[in-house]
Amino acid sequence: MSNNLESIIREAKYIIDNADKLQNPMEYFSILSEFPRILSQFGASFYEGIERKRIPFEVIEGHMDLDSIIINGCSTIGNIKIARILGYEKKDVSNVIDIVCVDQQRTIEQKDSIIRYLEVRKYEYSFLQNNVYGFKLNLNRKEVKIPNLYGIYYYIEVKLPNNTVLYIMIDTVGNITIKKSGLNYTLYFDNFGLFSIIYKFFRYKSRDKKDLREYEKYRDRIKEIINKGFSDRDISNLRRLFSREDIDKIRKNLDKYIEEYPDSVYKSLYKVIEYIF
Repeated sequence: MSNNLESIIREAKYIIDNADKLQNPMEYFSILSEFPRILSQFGASFYEGIERKRIPFEVIEGHMDLDSIIINGCSTIGNIKIARILGYEKKDVSNVIDIVCVDQQRTIEQKDSIIRYLEVRKYEYSFLQNNVYGFKLNLNRKEVKIPNLYGIYYYIEVKLPNNTVLYIMIDTVGNITIKKSGLNYTLYFDNFGLFSIIYKFFRYKSRDKKDLREYEKYRDRIKEIINKGFSDRDISNLRRLFSREDIDKIRKNLDKYIEEYPDSVYKSLYKVIEYIF
């Protein structure tokens, strides 16, 4: 078994080395689908080769005009997306700016837009290796690093004038993410703001609950995000991403939150969740 897995790794060397240049990652699906088994067999550990931390959103906005940088067909996600919609400059967000684009051409154009912006402002930047996120495993007493993302994507490190370091991650719809439990695919949501809120109830860690409470300050704007709802494409992607068990988990976590905060603006999420399935 071990020799067979080692041979798969050797055969996959091209894919591993060129993980961020694969124009059609599905072409390599048969090999990529073996990776979760390999990672489990060799006791691989996930690692993140960047220093992730939270900083006030105003630090990012003070040096980078995201509204002028982000092109049509691409979108920020997570706390940064919500903070942008709310105009919540004091909100602590990640120093990692995640951007998703609807296709590879848009991903390339988004990268070019960012680089032009950085160069005009003479910001120091560099492209990071494709395995800055990935798994480490030992193979014949040698450490092997396997990227966890395959397709067309870019990782850019930016040093702002105040010495704050940002990381810009540009991902493409259809890219394949390797996890020990299987494969995931990059999806795009027309309402990434609402998706980011829903995802907080799915993950529901202490920092997510803190974020949700803080966003309550912007009650009317949160209502606008929720009332906008999901497009047909969004609904299709949600059904692809979340199982019925996942939706039940989201609903239960929402129940817990509403029990603690009965007048919460998130009450209207029940109708959204019911519509997904």
